[in-house]
Amino acid sequence: MTDNFEYHNVVNILMFNDKGELALQMRSSDDKSFPNHWDYSAGGHIDNGETSDIAAKREMFEEIGVDAKPIFVSKVQFKYQAWNSTIMRLVDAHIYKIIYSGIFKIDTIEVEKISFFSMEKVQKMIDGGEKFHPEFLLTWNDKELMKLVCRE
Repeated sequence: MTDNFEYHNVVNILMFNDKGELALQMRSSDDKSFPNHWDYSAGGHIDNGETSDIAAKREMFEEIGVDAKPIFVSKVQFKYQAWNSTIMRLVDAHIYKIIYSGIFKIDTIEVEKISFFSMEKVQKMIDGGEKFHPEFLLTWNDKELMKLVCRE
């Protein structure tokens, strides 16, 4: 590990359908950071001068073609090793959720695919060693945060 920190201010959206299944996106194989890893339904950086609410709405539309307003759940801070092993990431993550059962129009530059999974299936994927983005895993493993996300 190193003391070389890379700071990110981001939004992460967890999208559920009307069956309670969670949409996960597979990051593009061309992504420079964590390619071919399962990740939040949508997410990304908050631009300068942008609120987290606006960023969440923008990222959902840019990545998966959904034009809707997600609901803010919590702001958390994560520290984890970046894709480059010499860098640690320090991330302020604004977590959002939304219920959506419509169609997706993915940006194939950023997203390989998106699919809904039962919560049990997501846990089986994690236990089975499938690759997940570290921020998603930190959220998933934070039981109190996930209680907030899953609360109606």
